Amino acid sequence: MNRFLIGFIIGVALFHLLDHLPGLAWLSGFLTFPLLWRFKPLRPLVAMAAGAGWSLLNASLILHQQLPVNLERSDLLLEGVVDSLPVTQGRLSRFQMRVTSLQDENGDSVELSRVQLSWFGMEKAPSIGDAWRLKVRLIRPRGAQNPAGFDHEKWLFMQQIQAKGYVRDWAGNRQLESEQFPAPLGLLRQKIAKAIDEVSDRPQAAALLKALAVGDKRGMDRQAWETFSRTGTNHLIAISGLHIGLVAGWCLFTGSWLWRRSSRLCQRMPALKAGALFALLGAAVYAALAGFTLPTQRALIMLVATLGALILGYRIQFGRSLLLALFLVLLLDPLAILSRGFWLSFTAVAVILWSIGGRLAAWQGWRQGIQVQLSVSLGLLPLLILFFSQISLISPLVNLLMVPWFSLVLVPMTLIGLPLLLVPTVADAWFTLLQRLADASLQLLEWCSVQPFAMTDLAQQDPLLLWFVLAGCLLLLLPAGMPGRGLGLLLCVPILFASAQRPAKGEIWFTLLDVGQGLACVVETSNHLLLFDTGPGKGDRTAADSVIMPFLRSRGHRRIDTLIVSNGDRDHAGGVESLIRSIPIGQLLAGDPEMIDGAAQACLAGSEWSWDGVHFQILHPAARVEFQEPNNRSCVLKIENDDWTILLPGDIEQAAEDALLSVNPRQLRSDLVVAPHHGSNSSSTAEFVTAVDPQWVLFSTGYKNSYGFPKSEVVQRWQAQGARLLNTAQSGAIEFRLRSGEVKPQPRLYRELNQRFWQLDDGASANQLGPE
Repeated sequence: MNRFLIGFIIGVALFHLLDHLPGLAWLSGFLTFPLLWRFKPLRPLVAMAAGAGWSLLNASLILHQQLPVNLERSDLLLEGVVDSLPVTQGRLSRFQMRVTSLQDENGDSVELSRVQLSWFGMEKAPSIGDAWRLKVRLIRPRGAQNPAGFDHEKWLFMQQIQAKGYVRDWAGNRQLESEQFPAPLGLLRQKIAKAIDEVSDRPQAAALLKALAVGDKRGMDRQAWETFSRTGTNHLIAISGLHIGLVAGWCLFTGSWLWRRSSRLCQRMPALKAGALFALLGAAVYAALAGFTLPTQRALIMLVATLGALILGYRIQFGRSLLLALFLVLLLDPLAILSRGFWLSFTAVAVILWSIGGRLAAWQGWRQGIQVQLSVSLGLLPLLILFFSQISLISPLVNLLMVPWFSLVLVPMTLIGLPLLLVPTVADAWFTLLQRLADASLQLLEWCSVQPFAMTDLAQQDPLLLWFVLAGCLLLLLPAGMPGRGLGLLLCVPILFASAQRPAKGEIWFTLLDVGQGLACVVETSNHLLLFDTGPGKGDRTAADSVIMPFLRSRGHRRIDTLIVSNGDRDHAGGVESLIRSIPIGQLLAGDPEMIDGAAQACLAGSEWSWDGVHFQILHPAARVEFQEPNNRSCVLKIENDDWTILLPGDIEQAAEDALLSVNPRQLRSDLVVAPHHGSNSSSTAEFVTAVDPQWVLFSTGYKNSYGFPKSEVVQRWQAQGARLLNTAQSGAIEFRLRSGEVKPQPRLYRELNQRFWQLDDGASANQLGPE
């Protein structure tokens, strides 16, 4: 039995490493494997085939419904039901809809099941369970692809979202009769969240209480998330195994105690079994309040596997229960294996079971509680380094305090307060107290998070060092007295002092990050870092947080020597404020310094400097030349080493290009250029293209962007010059490592390097825009 479970799990895991989806014809081959079951040596292979075959069937069912390419950004008439809690920012709402009908402009039906929409201009955000008829424009579920940071495209696939887009301003948009589309659970969660808001006057405290009550984390601001991340306490605000297990434990204890009060009931069923039933019921109710998210499903399945054995009278084997829970989770949703939370939660449970010897009777009170908490922190260390390139040094100590505080005070008091919401006067008093406790918790965590030793960033390391950490942690988890435990600590130390790979002297590492419709370029020399533009952003949603900072951490950078913001447009300057808060910046230059909050200096032609054998020169704007159009005031930067030249022209248009040509056309000659203004037809004039004469032209655009960038005329002009063209919309992040003496450098295209079967092929390869 255990061999089959392990084989199935391995099969699911290996399948999701594939870069292309096999055809369904492979299923017929998988169906022949059961015939081999009678041969014992082949059984592990049969189990792996079962896991891979089940994953193939599941993925095929999701991916077979995709928005046709020819319908992208065309008007469609959609009817559906809001099936997620809307996220609102000002007058912008984002939500997911279950599609009941979708038609194109000709009235033909389009087969889609689930979409993600943005709706701007709504006076009141739609509610979960609402049914709407809307005119929408959709694109396929594409996401940015970068060497580090959040993989939005994978997340869309895991959520089974088959298209994303926005609601058009149309007089026919209207709400349908909601009685036709009931969603009682979602409505209950939304009403509870609204009721907590109504009795609260402290937004962040209310957001924390809503997260603990119904899993609604929409109100948590960026600072709060950073606080939880830096202290390693994110798991406390996401309803998961800890919370579900806590509720189950309270229900088990309370149910058993009450059952023992009646001898008649005890004759019918032992109190422990009755308590187990109460525990399952309480856990199921709490999981429902959380929206049956993936972490709550995992915890619930684990409880069913464990307490089910107790109720049925079987001997509880925690190792097998863990395996069975893993199997059931992947049987219900094979995509769960793509979630970092999947690996973190099951690893944590495995470490806990190891720490207590796999026996409930082994629990020895608060001392063992401390040991278990420290063991979990140690056991999760390799995964945290792999997933986040960060470790929180104070996390074990903070969790020693906060896990009992949340488990014994905040969570129980929050859940007790839910029925009190029916009595407003009592609820006001109760939640006033709760808010003070929540505020105190947040203030303590914030104080811990700002300590200089709170968080350590680790660059992406040689895999060998990660294996050392894994081996070291396993040795440290051995029982006291076992030989080799001291060696475990030695194996963990090297990664703390390992330095990231750096360019050689005179070498340029240039990375054009995939930030959608915007621009962010990273230039690395052997000892310095320059960032040219910060990508799009507004409020708490910035490319700086989701793309740039994770990339810099993965490269081991803790400082930006020079930040250049070419112009003040939001797609170039959207992440400035976030970066100023997140990382030290030596020098800030801007084409529009008055539009940048911070001590920005004007970017002026004539400025130049050298780092590590690499020369930097600002070509534009000139001090005494005024342009009415802000784009023409964009900063233009030229970078060169002994053999290679890069030109970064920002958003300049024809007037600025003409000004540069009038000064010295030969200074524009470059091997690599980022196309001005994302490929707009107002830029890249024939004269400018001829003067630059590059080998490579890079476009930074969003997939199927509303501007139609890059324009076909611009593409043709660069192609006619003999350049090879790349676009982040097709390639993801693009990296060049330009070494002196290298004749033909090859770009690293992250979408190709990290290809997975769920990533969409839009019919144009990254290099199709230019000659081979």
